[in-house]
Amino acid sequence: MRVADLTMRPAKLSDAAFVADMETAIRPQDPRDPVTLEDYWRNPEEKVTIERFIGEIGGVPVAFAVHRHDAWERAPKRYAGIAGDLVPSHRTAARLDAIFAAMEERSRADGARTFTTWCWEDDALRVGVVTKRGYREERRQRFWELDLFAERAKLEATAAEMRAKMREQKIRVLTVDRDTDPDKWKKLWQMSEEAIHDIPTTVPYSGTSFDDFMKWMRSPGLHEDRIWIARDGDAILGVSILSYPPKRGVVATDWTGVARVGRGRGVARALKYETVMQAIGLGVDKVRTDNDFKNTPILHINETMGYRRRSDGIQFMRNA
Repeated sequence: MRVADLTMRPAKLSDAAFVADMETAIRPQDPRDPVTLEDYWRNPEEKVTIERFIGEIGGVPVAFAVHRHDAWERAPKRYAGIAGDLVPSHRTAARLDAIFAAMEERSRADGARTFTTWCWEDDALRVGVVTKRGYREERRQRFWELDLFAERAKLEATAAEMRAKMREQKIRVLTVDRDTDPDKWKKLWQMSEEAIHDIPTTVPYSGTSFDDFMKWMRSPGLHEDRIWIARDGDAILGVSILSYPPKRGVVATDWTGVARVGRGRGVARALKYETVMQAIGLGVDKVRTDNDFKNTPILHINETMGYRRRSDGIQFMRNA
């Protein structure tokens, strides 16, 4: 497939390292880990269509393009994600525009009705390309960073307070490897599904199978002794997880969620404090997190913990 002066070929699993290097070169402040990316490619989600391409010039990889969507029977509104980029030396508006046009064409032919894509708010080139293509801002993702060294004393003090608050309510906070319940993973999956359905979104959440959930929980950046859960008797009330990139990147929240019955009890805050206190003990100097811009409760927790705002991610959309 020819796209501008690029020859596009289907991506192979071994190309994940190139894509991680490309994304890191474009945005060094947000390095992409090649190990976790390759694992994600190796373990595709069920009932999802994904086409990935590598763009070459003279046989040398210089670009990446992808479009994806849930199986249409699970996503009747037919939203489809479009993405792509180039190494900095070849990153021009004309090439990026051509990549988006090609992915839109393939996605439209596959039945998409609405295209969605994400850009960093400070990526003027990419934002310019997608807005000229008719995309309009739909929502934002807030990104944050917490300096664990600078905030350590305050974090330790509040962590002690949250532990006392959990004890008062007879809520146990522990890592999942220490939980002896044989049904813990099923309960954690069910609790997570409930929590994810309540996150503000435009693209409807179509659900995650238990098998896909376990692929996620076994990804290289996650460790059972670093997955924190809260239990009230037989029920799992919440979870918070930091992902530790095996090769390159910044430790960041992978998921924090609380069951409806557990909200308003300080569970999310208690769990997040345990994750950062553990990170401090492991010698981590900073952690990052991100949340939908309308997820008020978790945004408030981030602010009070001492997280500082970084650039937003912007979700853009246009009709197919």
